[in-house]
Amino acid sequence: MSGFFISLVSSLGIYIILTLSLNLEYGYGGQPNFGQALFYGMGAFMTAILTSNLLFVFTHHPLANICTITSLVQRESIAASNPVATLLAWAISGLVSVLVGALIGFAASYPALRVREEWYLAMVLLVAAQIFTIIFSYDASLGCGFDGIAGISNPFAWLTSTSIPILNSNYAFPSIYAGVIALFAYLCYTLTERLTNSPFGRQLKAVRDDWLAASTLGKNVNAIRAQVMVIGSAMASLAGWLYVYYIGVANTADYTSTFTFSIWVMMILGGYANNRGAITGALVLTLINELTLVGSTLVQTYIPGFNPNIVNYSKYLLESLLLLILLIYRPKGLLKESRIRTPAYTVFKDGEKNSE
Repeated sequence: MSGFFISLVSSLGIYIILTLSLNLEYGYGGQPNFGQALFYGMGAFMTAILTSNLLFVFTHHPLANICTITSLVQRESIAASNPVATLLAWAISGLVSVLVGALIGFAASYPALRVREEWYLAMVLLVAAQIFTIIFSYDASLGCGFDGIAGISNPFAWLTSTSIPILNSNYAFPSIYAGVIALFAYLCYTLTERLTNSPFGRQLKAVRDDWLAASTLGKNVNAIRAQVMVIGSAMASLAGWLYVYYIGVANTADYTSTFTFSIWVMMILGGYANNRGAITGALVLTLINELTLVGSTLVQTYIPGFNPNIVNYSKYLLESLLLLILLIYRPKGLLKESRIRTPAYTVFKDGEKNSE
């Protein structure tokens, strides 16, 4: 698998998870999340901090300042030679990141969910995301400041030390990790399909369309809103965990409000309340991102003196134009809202349980 396709598959898988997360929160639940970068970034930084320390703990090395070059070199050396410690750190950091993301999602949304106007929640999360970026950028004791936490090696980097030719090639472990990301994207898609095509999915749409009518029918509106925020936030943190191992560094420059805007464009492009639409939107924008990166490289190679950042940043112009065209000609996205396919007996059993 070439470098371009590894990058495409990895980026697409991460964007699919993030778009499914936002689609679950807003498309189905009606909860606007303008702080997607908060949960994504928190998952990444929690992973970077935990991994950097766990590798030393598992190999009985003394804990060191994770921001130093010496510490970075030691971590990369451990990751390249100790598969047990590396995979354990990867798994534990992922589990903790998802749990922390879920808790932060609940804590950040709890006060705002008590207000009936859902756009208060959007503002709270937007401000929280900005506060997160500022704190981790300026407090070097948390996330190594503007430099970020580097040296987060691929969890399969130790394959380079094996004697099997097919596994110790340059593209072997990135290809395997791209497959892992694709697997998690598929699992998240399956989870959201199960959730949205269950009685819980019907409750989400009921609260989204008319929370007052849902509450008069005995539904706990605040609990349903909190539940969908917890699930969506956990998924976003999962994406952050996968991303930081893919890119190798946790830096606040990757978790800004501009990034949140891109995820919103993906969801709007694919279509509200449609999980396949979320995948479609993620695919289109991932292709735009990857092609602009290729274009930037070509410009540097064949047009000396031309600023490649013009090509890099053109993706934001394309996203904006795409969003405007969609809102004018296709406001519901490329794919219309999907019908909930809940088996009748499940609905009947759920109704019986609620009536008891």
